[in-house]
Amino acid sequence: MKILAIDSTHGTCSAAYFNGDRVVSEIAEEMERGQAERLIPMVQDVLKQAAVGFKEIEAVAVTTGPGSFTGVRVGLAAADGIALAAGLPMIGVSVLETLAWKIHRHTPELENLCLVLETKRDDFYVQRYCRGVPLEDPAAKTAEEIKMFCSEYVFAGNGVGRLIEQIGDVNVCTAAMPTAADVALLAADRKPCKEFPEAMYLREAEVTVCQK
Repeated sequence: MKILAIDSTHGTCSAAYFNGDRVVSEIAEEMERGQAERLIPMVQDVLKQAAVGFKEIEAVAVTTGPGSFTGVRVGLAAADGIALAAGLPMIGVSVLETLAWKIHRHTPELENLCLVLETKRDDFYVQRYCRGVPLEDPAAKTAEEIKMFCSEYVFAGNGVGRLIEQIGDVNVCTAAMPTAADVALLAADRKPCKEFPEAMYLREAEVTVCQK
């Protein structure tokens, strides 16, 4: 399957093109803001590097979260717009399952893995795995809740540094956060569908109502 993959859920905005055999091209840029303006030009550049057009794409893969609310919305909106315009099916994958798959692919002997993602709040997005299989649904947990089982797991994700600051040293796997290339490789084994992928929001956005 020829897949255009997109990720803008965390501190990196990326796009990649997979031709059914390998990732042909990818652009990944560290970016906390500005994904809405950068993502579509990035997609165009990725396809240009691969010397293909939208007609060659067979599916659009996108991360559904968890991550920044803006980043999740931007990625899903871009993927939906491309899929709708080109009449393509979509494949949605979470950041957590993509990172777990990436780690298991490179270190299959690792048994107990706990993924900890940054929320930019007091808690973390957390999901535990055993040999690549999820043991629980993803959830937002505090450092104190994580501390109760921290000795049993190896930790990975962009929230590990802050977690260590709060509860002390833990066993760490230094895998980098996934990018669109990882999304494409994982999505290659998934069945695309015409339905719009559902965003993974593990907590509601914090908003302030302005009163006149």
